[in-house]
Amino acid sequence: MSELKRTQMYFPEDVLRELKKKAKENRTTIAAIVRNAVSGFIKQGEKKNWTNDTLWDMVGSSSSRDGDLSVGHDKYLYGKNK
Repeated sequence: MSELKRTQMYFPEDVLRELKKKAKENRTTIAAIVRNAVSGFIKQGEKKNWTNDTLWDMVGSSSSRDGDLSVGHDKYLYGKNK
């Protein structure tokens, strides 16, 4: 981890109360929870490289005589129409 810099943040009382509770439950600090949450938020904005994801390997690996699987998947999975 790079060098940490101090900052000041303000939270509503109910949010701060929940943060303190979560920090105590997880034996960590509020700062660590906030850092992890912000890092996760930033990473969500990064584009996913699907070609390196094993899920991508499944694309096109099966076939069916029914040509409407993406539209009619509820019918095929649960026996009901949309």
